[in-house]
Amino acid sequence: MEFVPYRMLRNQPSELRKKLDEKGELIVTVDGEPLAIMLRIPKGSLEDLVVLLSQVRAQLAVAAIREGARKRGRSKMAVEQADALVGKTRQARRQK
Repeated sequence: MEFVPYRMLRNQPSELRKKLDEKGELIVTVDGEPLAIMLRIPKGSLEDLVVLLSQVRAQLAVAAIREGARKRGRSKMAVEQADALVGKTRQARRQK
């Protein structure tokens, strides 16, 4: 994968398009930090690609939730403790 600066979108869009056609994927950066991934979309595959990207986002969200649970020590809770915490949280949300 090739990294390209965000300003290339604004200043050299045709060059960026050529790079995307060549590489198939680019990482867009701002101040050297990754901001977005650009993917070339094969003809007729937009809907499939959107579904796959949604699945990847969901998997990343689950991974983040699990990591947060590990950091807070909740990954070692008994089922009864987890159920009690879920019930308490739901009750607090209903009262708002």
